[in-house]
Amino acid sequence: MGVLRVLRLCIHCWVLSTLCSITKCGGSDVTVKFLKAPHALSHLNSATFAFEVLNSGSNHSCSNCSLSCKLDDGIRSVCTNGRVTYSSLRDGNHSFEVCNNGHQGLFGCAIYNWTVDTIPPTAYVTASTTFTSSLNVSVNISFSEPCIGEGFGCKSVNACNLLVYGAGQVIPSSFKTLKPNLVYSLLVSLSSTVQYGRAILVMDKNFCTDIAGNSFTRMPNSSVYVHIDRRRVYVNIRTHVPEKLLQLKSETRTVQATNDHNKLKVYLYFSSPILNSSKEVMNSLNISHGSLIPTSAENLGNRRFGFMIANISSTAIISIDFNSKLIITRQGTRVSPTAPVNFLYGSTC
Repeated sequence: MGVLRVLRLCIHCWVLSTLCSITKCGGSDVTVKFLKAPHALSHLNSATFAFEVLNSGSNHSCSNCSLSCKLDDGIRSVCTNGRVTYSSLRDGNHSFEVCNNGHQGLFGCAIYNWTVDTIPPTAYVTASTTFTSSLNVSVNISFSEPCIGEGFGCKSVNACNLLVYGAGQVIPSSFKTLKPNLVYSLLVSLSSTVQYGRAILVMDKNFCTDIAGNSFTRMPNSSVYVHIDRRRVYVNIRTHVPEKLLQLKSETRTVQATNDHNKLKVYLYFSSPILNSSKEVMNSLNISHGSLIPTSAENLGNRRFGFMIANISSTAIISIDFNSKLIITRQGTRVSPTAPVNFLYGSTC
C-alpha cells in the first residue's frame, strides 16, 4: 500500500514539474510552455492541452507565432488560441506535439507523453464450494490490478468490503492477505439454524481506485452464491418388473416376476444431485445374478441413473443391494440407506 502511494505521489510530482517547465525552441528566441495537460497516467479518454509561446528575451507571449499540433501519428493541424482538446482516445500510450511554424519548416517542438487507462479495477470472488452442508466456506478475492486508497479490508462484520446477504456472515479474524493489493482470503460462516437456503457473497462498491483513478467496478464474477443444503438425501430404486400372481409351494403369492429381457432394467432416483459418475454408481450396486450395463438415459442433472441387467440365462431370484457409503452428494451429506430390490426371473414367470 505504501509503495503504491509513493508511486502515485511521484507521478503527480512529475506532472507538475512537466507543466512548469519551459521548452526552448531549438536555439530560437521563443519558448513553448505547457499550461495544462492530462496526468501522466489518466483514467479519461479525452485530453485538453493549454500552452503558450513566449519570447525568450521579454518573457512575453509571442503574438505573431504560428503553431501546429499533432496527436500520436496523426495529421498535423494548425492550433490557435493556445488550446486543443482530443476525445475518444484509445487505451494505451499517447504523444502530443506542438511546434512553431517557421519559413524553414517546423522548429521548437514541445512533446508531452501520457498513458490512458479507462479500465476500472474489479475483483473475482470464488468460494471453496457453492453447495455445502458445512458451517463455514472459504472465500478467495482476486483483484484484476492493485486497488489503492483504503484498499480491500475486513475489520468487522459491519466493516468489510465483502458483503454477505442471506444465511451467513464474514469471520473478520480469518482475513488474510495472500498477495498485497491483489489476492485475499477469508471465511464466511453459514447459519447453523438453516436447513436449506443460500448466502450471497458480493463485493462492495467504489471502495478503492487503481493508480489511474478508475473506481472499483463490480463485474459478473464479483459475486457468488453459496447454497446451503443439510437435508437428507434419499434414493429410490425402481424396476420395470411387473407384479404377478404365482403359485409357490401350493400358495398363491404376489411377487415381482418377469421372463422378458427388456424388463430387466433398474433405475436409481436420488432426491438431490450427486457427484458420482454412472460407473461409480454402478459399482455401488451389488447384484446376486448377472451383471449391470449402464444405459444412455438422461440423468436429470445427476439425479437418475439407469442400468440393464445382462447375462441371466436361467430361472433366478435376483437381488440388488445398494451401498450408500460409496455415493458423494453435491452438498457433502450422506445418502440414506435403502432396502434391497428383489424379483424373480425365469421362463415360467
